[in-house]
Amino acid sequence: MTEFLNNYDVRPNELTVSEVAKILHCSRQMVLKICHKYKDLSYYRVGKRYLIPKESVRDYILRNRGGRNEKEYDNKCDSK
Repeated sequence: MTEFLNNYDVRPNELTVSEVAKILHCSRQMVLKICHKYKDLSYYRVGKRYLIPKESVRDYILRNRGGRNEKEYDNKCDSK
């Protein structure tokens, strides 16, 4: 995932379901579930193909990368 964020500018604007699955280290079915059921990734269809904007993938990674952000970490350190 960090490789995707590091090479963000050189990626095409739209990614296929298979490309997103490789980036997120999950199956194609999971990517489709994230799109349809959870509605966390925006997408559009061209014929039978699903295309996912790279901005949507970046936002999804940043929202779901886990851990605490710096502000939460600083607040925990200040309270001790």
